[in-house]
Amino acid sequence: MRLFVETLGFGVVLASITAIGAMGFTIQFGLTNILNLSYASIMTVTAFVAWLLQAQGINIWIGFILGGVAGAALTLLLGKTVFKVYARRQLKLFEMVMVTLGLSIVIQYIVYVISRDQIYQFTFSPGRSVSWGPIHLTVTEVVIIALGAVIFVGLELLLRRTKLGTALRAMAADASLANSCGIPTGRIVTFTWLLSGFLCGLAGVVFVINTMSVDYGTGSLALPLVLSAAVLGGIGSPTGAVVASLVMGTVTELVSAYGGSAYGTVAAFGVLVVVLLARPSAVLNAASNKMEMTV
Repeated sequence: MRLFVETLGFGVVLASITAIGAMGFTIQFGLTNILNLSYASIMTVTAFVAWLLQAQGINIWIGFILGGVAGAALTLLLGKTVFKVYARRQLKLFEMVMVTLGLSIVIQYIVYVISRDQIYQFTFSPGRSVSWGPIHLTVTEVVIIALGAVIFVGLELLLRRTKLGTALRAMAADASLANSCGIPTGRIVTFTWLLSGFLCGLAGVVFVINTMSVDYGTGSLALPLVLSAAVLGGIGSPTGAVVASLVMGTVTELVSAYGGSAYGTVAAFGVLVVVLLARPSAVLNAASNKMEMTV
C-alpha cells in the first residue's frame, strides 16, 4: 500500500509534465486540424535551449520561460511556412501527418549532428525532499506540479473569460463561419501557433528538468504520452487533456513500479487503445468532422 501511495505522487508529477504538452497539442490540433508530429522535435530543441542557458549559468527557471519562447517562435515559423505551403495544396489529413513526420525527422537529425549524439546533463540542484506521509518529492517536482496547475487555470481563464479565447473557440468549431462573422481568423491562427508552441516549449523544458538530461531523442520519449493524453481527452479540450494526463501519468508510474519501467508507456497506450475500441466516435469525432486545415 505504501508503494502504491508513493507511486501516485510520481504519477502526478509525470501527469503535470504531460498535461502541459497535451494542452498545447490539443489546442493546436483542435484549431488547425494538423496532427503535428514535429511537436516532439520542437520539444527537443527547446530542451536544448534550456540546457545551453543553464550551462552559461542562467537560472533554469529563466531557461524554462525562454525555452517556451523558443518553442513559440519555431512553431510560428513552421506554421507560416511549411504547414501553410502544404495546406494550400489541399493535402488530406493523413498526408499532412506524413509531412509533419518527415519534418520531425529532419529537425531531430539536425539536432543529432549538432549535439554529436551526446547526452548532456543538467547541473542544478533539484532541492530538498518534501514529504506528505509516504509521498516524497523534491522541491523541483513540487514546482512542476504547481506549474501544471497554474498553466491549466490560466489557459482556462483565457479560453473562457476573454474575447480572444471566445474567438479561438469559435474558429475551432467552424473557421468559415467565424470568418464570416468578422473574427480576424489570420490573427487567431497566429496566436494559436504562438500559444501552442509556447506550451510545447515549456513541456520540453520541464520534461528535461525532471529527467536532468537531454539528447537528440528527448522529444520522442515525451510525445507518446502527450499525444495519447491529447487524443484521449478529446481534440480541442484542455480540460480533457489534463484529466487524461492524470490517468496516463498514474497508470504509467504504477505499472513501472510494479512491473518495470519498460512496461509503463505500453500500459499508457493500452488505456488509449481500450478507449478507442470502446468509444471511437467520442475520441475522434472532433478530428473527423473537420477535415479542412486552418493555417
